[in-house]
Amino acid sequence: MTDLLDSSGAPISVLTADANGMISIFYGPDGVDKLYVDFGAGLVALVATDSGERLTQHLVAEDPHGDREAAVSYVNGRIGVANGLAPLDPTGKVPIENIPTGSSQNTATIPDLFSQTPFYIAHRGSGMEYPEHTMAAYEAALTSGVKAIEVSAGVTADGIPVCMHDPTLNRTTTGTGNLSDMVYSSLINTVQVNVSSILGQGWKPQPLTNLRDVLDRFMGRVIIFLEPKSNQAVPIIQKMLQDYYPNANQSVVWKNYYSNPSFDLMKSRGFKTWGYVDAGTTDAQMASVDHLIDYWGVPSAMTNTRKQEIVSKGKPVICWEVHRRSQRDTLVGLGVQGMMCAQYKWCSTDYQILKKDNWATAVKAPGDMSRIYYDGTRDMKYSGTGEVFFNVLSEAALVGSCSIPTFPTNGYRVTFEMAYDGPVPTNEHAGVAFGKPDDSEYRFSQANASGGYHMLLRGSGSLELYSHAPGSTAGTQLSIAASAAPVAGQWMKFTVDVTPAQVKITRTDVTPNVSVSSTNATYRGGYIHISEGSISNLANKPRWRNLTVNAL
Repeated sequence: MTDLLDSSGAPISVLTADANGMISIFYGPDGVDKLYVDFGAGLVALVATDSGERLTQHLVAEDPHGDREAAVSYVNGRIGVANGLAPLDPTGKVPIENIPTGSSQNTATIPDLFSQTPFYIAHRGSGMEYPEHTMAAYEAALTSGVKAIEVSAGVTADGIPVCMHDPTLNRTTTGTGNLSDMVYSSLINTVQVNVSSILGQGWKPQPLTNLRDVLDRFMGRVIIFLEPKSNQAVPIIQKMLQDYYPNANQSVVWKNYYSNPSFDLMKSRGFKTWGYVDAGTTDAQMASVDHLIDYWGVPSAMTNTRKQEIVSKGKPVICWEVHRRSQRDTLVGLGVQGMMCAQYKWCSTDYQILKKDNWATAVKAPGDMSRIYYDGTRDMKYSGTGEVFFNVLSEAALVGSCSIPTFPTNGYRVTFEMAYDGPVPTNEHAGVAFGKPDDSEYRFSQANASGGYHMLLRGSGSLELYSHAPGSTAGTQLSIAASAAPVAGQWMKFTVDVTPAQVKITRTDVTPNVSVSSTNATYRGGYIHISEGSISNLANKPRWRNLTVNAL
């Protein structure tokens, strides 16, 4: 025990406790923290009194184990390298150039969009297929595969940008009056988007969408063609982009009428710009702002000659609004690159979508359309029990969803039922048009862009088949047969067979069946229309149901 020393430094060999069991001060061997002593009742561990002092020194040391230095070295090694860490500026913030443009979903780029011909933009979020400028429309457009959406925004009285095309609430919502006269809190609690007159009452009212929600959800996922719809909206939206979306110029195209003064600022911030013109815009007017415009926009109603003239100026041209495949094909032929499509799913595809109508859902299917858009007056109406009709006279509608774009080898068969609401004068009629090679409009007693056939049933019961040449206002009768006169409210059944050899119409609700046919083979398209024909009184209007189209 000679390693033990008393307080004076003299060696000791015996440790003696006092009456309280305490041992006098002693020093143990150097470098030993714990000493075990046998007091006759088992070993007792004695801890050196300087252990706590040394532990305290260890804890306050700068880097006692050297791991802090190793960590700093590791972090510094990852700054500024690929998949590493962004450096900080002198204020401790990440510089803008090191901020990602979006999440891992950020795959949309403007050059990628413009590398395609044609490319498609969902006009108002594909507003003739879904409730325009709603989150439901934008989400559905993305689900359908669109790479660009058009977003329009006005502002409320308290300056909140809300996605909407019109300055008023009347056409598309449950409210009335000017958007700019309502505060945002009142708007979102009392008004919803309701376009059931256009898309069918099967669509439930949808919430209005504010612009921030759209930008937060879709920035970087698709290209956004963004248009402020009022002068008040312009500076508010410009500031929003600058404050919250520093890299918006990588996936947002600034859209406005070509002479709008907002282009100068947006170009200085690195945005691509789309300036749209009207039919009366002159070359000189376009030239005066050409340095501010990256892409030109032309209306669908502009003449083809003028569209070609604008294409020849050398900048990409986008046409709005495109509803039909036939429009798309014509525009591509003119050199127009971008299609601002109100019916994206329809315009971007070329196949039969449905073999049987979906009218029982009271929701408009892609490709089902009349000749007036975004209005609701002349669109097909749904009974809610599978029937469709019109609330105006002299109307027809494309049933594009069931049409067959490419004529099948053995032809196709159309079946449907039709009934009149009231007693029809003997010479008046309604029916279907078919055989058209494209989805352009069909109108009875009007010159149509493409030819086809139409069948009709008169108030007398006369079943008739006609051909209708493109550009002609009248059809040519091919076949006629007498059948039982229609009874108000009673459903009649028809079969239309179009084969390579003949066209045959059969009324199957009468016994014996009545047929008309022709070997005319001029038209073998597969686009189908329903037509009110010559009905002159809405009280006698026709209804259709159970329409099917199948290859033979």
